[in-house]
Amino acid sequence: MAVPAGIVALAILVVYAAAYVFYGRHILEKRVVRASAERKTPAYTKFDGIDYVPANKYVLYGHHFASIAGAGPIVGPAIAVAYGWALPILWVIFGNVFMGAVHDYLALMASVRHGGVSIMTVSENVMGRKAKYIFLLYVYSALILVLAAFFSVNAKLFAVQPSAASKAMIYMPIAVLLGILLYRTRLSPAASTLTAIVLLLAGIAFAVKYPFLIPGDAYHTWMLLLALYSFIASILPVWYLLQPRDYLNAYLLWGFVALAIIGSLGIAGEGLTGPAYTSFAPKILGGVPTPFWPAIPLIIACGSLSGFHSVVASGTTSKQLANELDALLIGYGGMLTEGAVASLAVIIPIAYAWQHPEFAGFLQAMGMSPEVIAAYQEKGILALNKIQRFTLGYGFTVGQALGGSETIAVFMAKFAGIALATFVLTTLDSATRLARFAWQEMFDWLAERNQSAYKIIANRFVAGGIAVLLGLALGYPNVTINGKQVAAFNIVWPAFAGTNQLLAALALLTAALWVYAVLRVRGAASMFIQIPAWFLWITVTAGLIWWIVKVLPTYPPIQKIGAGSIVIISLIVDFLLIYLYVTGLMKAKKAEAAKAVER
Repeated sequence: MAVPAGIVALAILVVYAAAYVFYGRHILEKRVVRASAERKTPAYTKFDGIDYVPANKYVLYGHHFASIAGAGPIVGPAIAVAYGWALPILWVIFGNVFMGAVHDYLALMASVRHGGVSIMTVSENVMGRKAKYIFLLYVYSALILVLAAFFSVNAKLFAVQPSAASKAMIYMPIAVLLGILLYRTRLSPAASTLTAIVLLLAGIAFAVKYPFLIPGDAYHTWMLLLALYSFIASILPVWYLLQPRDYLNAYLLWGFVALAIIGSLGIAGEGLTGPAYTSFAPKILGGVPTPFWPAIPLIIACGSLSGFHSVVASGTTSKQLANELDALLIGYGGMLTEGAVASLAVIIPIAYAWQHPEFAGFLQAMGMSPEVIAAYQEKGILALNKIQRFTLGYGFTVGQALGGSETIAVFMAKFAGIALATFVLTTLDSATRLARFAWQEMFDWLAERNQSAYKIIANRFVAGGIAVLLGLALGYPNVTINGKQVAAFNIVWPAFAGTNQLLAALALLTAALWVYAVLRVRGAASMFIQIPAWFLWITVTAGLIWWIVKVLPTYPPIQKIGAGSIVIISLIVDFLLIYLYVTGLMKAKKAEAAKAVER
């Protein structure tokens, strides 16, 4: 018997609401961090008009959510449905509540309490100076993989869905205009926002009707254009593009999530046509059997949890937080919102459309080839590629919920592609900016010895340019899998996902040590952070070792050397950081014991 979609959607929403109120507010905010509106945040104490700029609570929520919600919560779950829909949803919910949202909130608050520094610098305060530079090296490597994967995903999306490219080109000038209206005119925030939203809606309608087509090799042309965009956007003041763009993005993305909820509840009485469970080890990565544990973090790179979030939270968000009490919505709430994207906007729609009797007709209306339609009829939705599973599943589900109109379903599928492009673009320039920060922090020791050399190496143009070039070099070439030329993200994705999830484990362990050693929290509240952190570390470390042994040998030479080297170095750095973590924890316990003796 098919499980009704409404029961699954309602259960997810109830769990998220309960987690936010009882775990987020009553335990993390009030008992662990003890947030206070009276403490001045770094946005005020270090205000510089470029990176340290206080932001409105909802503007910052929009920036943070748009920055963390890249392709991960969409592409990863769209791949993971090969296990069936139940296991991916359970991983997303469990990861959100006990690891991801906790990780994001604590990384943000630890940074705020240390003057807006990165989670890597926080690690120095609790694990020693060596930990900072080892952590920085790890984070920088992970960010290069983020850039490589997302350059490739976005270029592929723009090449196959030009309407998403049109929207992106129209969108940026609107965001700049909004920044000017908000920060350089006397127009009220409400009027500025309304003006920008009207222009945005008109831009989306224009983009759907007039897609931007690049003749010839569109994929590689977009790779170069996206690299140039990321570099320029990452060096501009945050108020000029980043804040207003992500604030405006939030309205688009909230609309996207709201439609997903409407879609899931609109088909509440209908059953999910896909299987809840297919196999514990279907062939997913590298064409080899991929066990759910420990490989799932290598597939769902975001949506459940993400180490990239700790870098965003402590890299840009903490520098813009105006009030400590805003952090729960932004940090914990932002992660739950991303989880809603993964579960309600990706997994449920795919599970609904899987073998739906009307989906083949919808594919025909979308202009899909007879070969693709025949493959779907034979194998179900897994016959489609990852991006198609998401965009077409989303469009079909929302269309069915809104009356079954094929025209609406087609429009919603295109809208899903535009939303995906919005997710990815914001991640690209945020990742470039964060890589610039990490690069500059890696060389801060040089400032004391040779100020002139430091100014050259840490110059934002140099630091940003190096990150973009490294990411582009890894993501630019096509790769061959089973005799077929495909975009690089098909190879880079599990390497990016694994290092990203391992970063989450290390950042959560750092936050747990900060809670124990600095905030001096003991008992169940501390263990609720420590135990999930160790579970995550064991899972991801085992997953990466499995990937090196089973999957890496199947890759072509350039990716075997590039992605493989980064993952192997990351594992070495991982064990060094664990050693420093244990050392830091022992020191904290000894200091506590010494104080007890003195009393």
